[in-house]
Amino acid sequence: MYDLIIEDGTILSSTSRWVADIAVEGGEIVYIGPRPGGGARERVSAIGRFVVPGFIDGHVHFRDPGHPGKEDWASGSRAAASGGVTTVCDMPNTSPPTITGEAWREKAALAASRSVVNYGLWFGAAAGGVEEARRMVDEGPACGIKVFMGASTGPLLVDDATLVEFFKGTRSLMGVHAEDEGVLQAQRLLWEGRVPPTHHDSRPAEAAVVAVRRLVELTRAFPRPVHICHVSTEAEVALLETTRGVLPITLEASPHHLWFNHEQPLGNFGKVNPPLRPEADRRAVWAALRRGLIDTIGSDHAPHTREEKERGYAEAPAGIPGVEFIFSLLLSAVRQGRIGLERVVQLCAEAPAQRFGFVRKGRVAVGADADLVLFREGELVRLTADHILSRVGWSPYLGQNLAPKPEMVFVGGRLVSKAGVIVDDSGRGALVSPAREG
Repeated sequence: MYDLIIEDGTILSSTSRWVADIAVEGGEIVYIGPRPGGGARERVSAIGRFVVPGFIDGHVHFRDPGHPGKEDWASGSRAAASGGVTTVCDMPNTSPPTITGEAWREKAALAASRSVVNYGLWFGAAAGGVEEARRMVDEGPACGIKVFMGASTGPLLVDDATLVEFFKGTRSLMGVHAEDEGVLQAQRLLWEGRVPPTHHDSRPAEAAVVAVRRLVELTRAFPRPVHICHVSTEAEVALLETTRGVLPITLEASPHHLWFNHEQPLGNFGKVNPPLRPEADRRAVWAALRRGLIDTIGSDHAPHTREEKERGYAEAPAGIPGVEFIFSLLLSAVRQGRIGLERVVQLCAEAPAQRFGFVRKGRVAVGADADLVLFREGELVRLTADHILSRVGWSPYLGQNLAPKPEMVFVGGRLVSKAGVIVDDSGRGALVSPAREG
């Protein structure tokens, strides 16, 4: 007897649509086709609904423990699940910062005890940490090495010599926050004692371009997979278009760089690194996405509280919450004719699974994990605070007309969310990594 049969769903991939039944057993898809033989403990009619793989958000910052009132693995994973994200990859600059194997295992234990969605954990590059990174990523359970060329502090901010060491000494996927620290330091001196007109003025496009140019040089010299996070400028896109198909560099875009520009009156609630950019840059990133130059969407979910964001400019932390609205935002773009459904599946499921080496994720296929999202295309709804599950309770998208959250979200064949409401948080997601999935 099957655990679950989803009947008559329109299954979407990046290249096709077809109607079939899906049978699930032990958290795995075991059959796709016409009526499967045998019974099922649960049956779901998907007539008139699309079925897509659960979304993979390769860029979140869950901040557990030690921060009362802030997002943690319990609240963040529920927010993710409510919005159709069934796998998240947490960055190393959270608590505890994962720049040692011990800290990485501590965070993995936190996620294992609290997360209702699947989880991968990045390992942070730090001076003197090449051997540890090799053990944890090249040969171990981490999902990739994260490098901060700028925007971070302490051991997570790497200088060029350390960056070269990691290029030479490791081989696994390297995710990069590409802003050049030298350019950023010069801007800090320029604006010392003054509040810049916008955050973009303090962190100009030049910082991103200089960093990306250096990454291209290093990838040519020491070929290895590089994933540039939250691309935000026309100049970056133009530079990286010349390397397409030549170097193993892929690009991530974040929703806030697609939906907002630096002139919109968000104040510190729009303060994020890299900054929101001029309208020409926002349009250029959208154009790159439509042309296939953007490979994945990552929310860069950084859930700072309202109280933190209401501090003065210099004290307010950078970051925007977003993991629970990737689905709603992109489906609203589909509704508006800006992108196709198949492209959404590619950006948010297939491509991140391939880039991270999560072979059991990102597809509706026999042998894949039963992380599934069911939805209908329909009218857009006005986003209100009542729709937010993230503990921070605010979103820059409030008041916008977005697609509703998915009708049903399954994690490992277990129904976790229904119409944006968590209906079962008793289960726990599983650790994902190339080592475990391959």
